[in-house]
Amino acid sequence: MTLVTNVAMELTPTTDVGRGPMRVHVEVEGEQRLVTVEPVGVDGSRFKLSWNATECVVDVRRLRSGSLSLIVSTARHASYEVTCYESTPGELVLGFGGRHVRARVSDGRRRGTAGSAGAAGDHTIVSPMPGRVVRVMVESGDTVTAGQALAVVEAMKMENEVASPATGVVSDVCVAAGDPVAAGGALLVVTSEGHD
Repeated sequence: MTLVTNVAMELTPTTDVGRGPMRVHVEVEGEQRLVTVEPVGVDGSRFKLSWNATECVVDVRRLRSGSLSLIVSTARHASYEVTCYESTPGELVLGFGGRHVRARVSDGRRRGTAGSAGAAGDHTIVSPMPGRVVRVMVESGDTVTAGQALAVVEAMKMENEVASPATGVVSDVCVAAGDPVAAGGALLVVTSEGHD
């Protein structure tokens, strides 16, 4: 269930409908799997997940509370209500059934950051999940502070702010509002002198 929940949190119905299968790397509590995700139907809320000899269809819906409703097509059509928040870039904390589980999903490409948050140099800010850029709040040349919101990415009808890891100057803006973006896709670059 945790594997299914984690993949479902990363799916973006409006982006993935009409696309072929995609493969994502999933890590849940240290266990890694390569999962194939394929959109099913036309409404953008159903996906077929397969890994090893396992296959299931998941229907994902956003609830008014902000949680997700997952209906997993197994022998008994299990239903779950799931909460999710990003604890660090690329790492999710999922809550369901009284449990909290840490998990990661990526498309297998290396997430680029040139050094740690306090280090001098270029910091490439990447999308933590596949989705669509809702807005970019800065322009090239703007001075930003560590933790300042730079852009908003929408995934699963939930908006996620992406913050600057360092104080510095925006040296490149790689996306515009409305652009689709992959997990790990570059959004902006912040050049820091290492004053954090």
